[in-house]
Amino acid sequence: DGDGRGGGDAAPASHVKFGGANGGGRQRQCFRYGNYHRYYGYRVGESLEDHRIAHLKREWFHRKRCVDVGCNEGLVSLSIAVSFGSTTMLGIDIDEWLVKKAREKLRRMRRAAARAATKAERESKEAAQLAAEASAREAAEAAGGTLRSHPATRVAAAKEGDEDAKAGSPGASIQLADSGPSLGGVTFRASNILDETFAPGSVDAFLCLSVTKWIQLNWGDAGLKKMFKQIHDALAPGGVFIVEPQPWKSYKRAFRKQKMPEETRAHFRGIELRPAFFAEHLRTVVGFSSVQAIRSADLHVADDFDRNLLLCVK
Repeated sequence: DGDGRGGGDAAPASHVKFGGANGGGRQRQCFRYGNYHRYYGYRVGESLEDHRIAHLKREWFHRKRCVDVGCNEGLVSLSIAVSFGSTTMLGIDIDEWLVKKAREKLRRMRRAAARAATKAERESKEAAQLAAEASAREAAEAAGGTLRSHPATRVAAAKEGDEDAKAGSPGASIQLADSGPSLGGVTFRASNILDETFAPGSVDAFLCLSVTKWIQLNWGDAGLKKMFKQIHDALAPGGVFIVEPQPWKSYKRAFRKQKMPEETRAHFRGIELRPAFFAEHLRTVVGFSSVQAIRSADLHVADDFDRNLLLCVK
């Protein structure tokens, strides 16, 4: 997942370096696959709350087998697993360094979830103990004929207890303390999606956010069409493919931001399947039963991170 900027540690094999001692000038990394480090710092800011999650529905991921194509450091993959309770979540990225960072995040979240679950269990036991003690006191007071034994007083006290419970309720969303099973189903793998093989019907939900441009620049229209088909074939009936195409205008900017390998320029010149036509291609050629925008943007002129989100249903 990536159309941002950033530095990073030593470049893995998925980077290209230009310049340096022989070529003169400072050697610079080229993130030819959009595999920018610290991408989410640019995309979502310091809060690390990705706005795209707000456009997704729990039913697409809850107890589902999910794949996040181009997962970067795993923020979206992990957010979906925790928020929606996926059965499995496989995050794939071509950059080994980013996958390493995603795995580190996953380990930290699993530890945090275990601590939160232990704390929740302890607090639940303490609350049950307090409730039992309060019930015992009330029974004793009732036997003694105190004011608290009066029926009206008991009803009022019960209402107060209900309000306190509501105020402290975590709400409908799955909390970190409950996310242990979902986090247990998360894995990250360093791989090129075009080299992956999935059994037919083995996946319920695919995510592909801000990746299509980099597929086209590196493997042309043929690479993108191949990915669309392999995703469709891997989905179970009724499964969903959520894709966020970068606007056409951003393709040229990729070459202004950094020096790209020459073959990417050749692929760029040969592109015929532009982002504005993805929806029609996915419906009429790939074979999705429905394709609709769940977030709309002008794919011809949209800037920065103002992007469309397409929901494709098999």
